Amino acid sequence: MSLICLEGASAVGKTTTANEIARITNTYVIPEVNLLFERPKTESKTWYLERQIERWQIAQEKLKTYNNVILDGDIFQPLSYNWCFDFNMYNQSLNFISEFFRSEIKDGKVKFPDKYFYLYTNHENLKYRKENDSTRKRSNFERHLEIVEPHQRYYKSLNYFIPDYVQLIAANSIQENIISITDNISPSHVNFDSVELLDNVTNWLANNNAKNLIKF
Repeated sequence: MSLICLEGASAVGKTTTANEIARITNTYVIPEVNLLFERPKTESKTWYLERQIERWQIAQEKLKTYNNVILDGDIFQPLSYNWCFDFNMYNQSLNFISEFFRSEIKDGKVKFPDKYFYLYTNHENLKYRKENDSTRKRSNFERHLEIVEPHQRYYKSLNYFIPDYVQLIAANSIQENIISITDNISPSHVNFDSVELLDNVTNWLANNNAKNLIKF
């Protein structure tokens, strides 16, 4: 049994791919926070972070009856997304987010997924898919296009800490996505420490600006 995560730019095909895998295999899909939960009119500073923890807990329950569970979007997305915007959007610093997750990991309430699959394509394809998908509004789509490159760079960097942890997939078609994922769904790496990975990720984010070159 594996808990995997699909990531990539808006409109790249994550949700369609995940749902199709669930249709043909014994797999459960956990939607992203904004689709799974209704936002309160007044939310606490940690409301969104807490819902990510809840997604992981749902995944643990579903792994009791499903062969695999797919996270449609990363539980640790607040780290990568906020970094892409220099932590200026939601009044949540890198240290604030990192310490929240660190505490939750130590309490046994969350861990990193077993494996990531990162879907990618060019801007033209993303725009075409967005315009031809009537099922999603995709608010802030143009803003999300601005961070395609650094967002992908972040997930590539995870392989520096755990080799082959993130598999990048050129999202040419849903069927090709499905084959690439189902053929490689079992993690190839040994077990790892989520606190150690979080600390490595936090250090990397602190020393790399989204607009600059990578440093290790």
